[in-house]
Amino acid sequence: MAQLDFDFHARPATPFKLGIALAIVGATSLIWVWSNLQAARASEAGLAAHIANLEQTRPHKIAQPTVPAENPGQVTQAHVASQMEYSWEPAFAALAAARSSKIALVSLEASQAKSQIKLVVESRHLADAVTYINALQQQPGVKRAALVQHEVRMEDTQKPVRFNVVVELGT
Repeated sequence: MAQLDFDFHARPATPFKLGIALAIVGATSLIWVWSNLQAARASEAGLAAHIANLEQTRPHKIAQPTVPAENPGQVTQAHVASQMEYSWEPAFAALAAARSSKIALVSLEASQAKSQIKLVVESRHLADAVTYINALQQQPGVKRAALVQHEVRMEDTQKPVRFNVVVELGT
């Protein structure tokens, strides 16, 4: 008797070579896009650092009050005018670059005399606060960013963390 060889589970015809080719093209495209993104980010960071350096080296006009001390209104106006002439753009650029959707800015207090900004910020988790402070520290024009105080807001149902940050500006 002759032996019969039946194949009850035939393999479906798959475009194996086409699939591999498409996967290689996709991976190559992904690598190319990722490298271009990293190059653009590096270029942006370099330009921001260059702009911050130019802002630091450019002499700022500091208006000294030349009015007599018996007229405090004019002294106050001169002080406000000197603060308005101060260039806060590097500081605001650093804050904008470090922003996160997990962080809410509650208040900002800037001091030209000390070259620092005091922030009051809220987040849902302390880890988000630490990440935000590290992002601030990495920005050009920021000398130091430090967590000064934090507290968990127990009266709120979501119990957010409110924290105070001091950002010292400079090179």
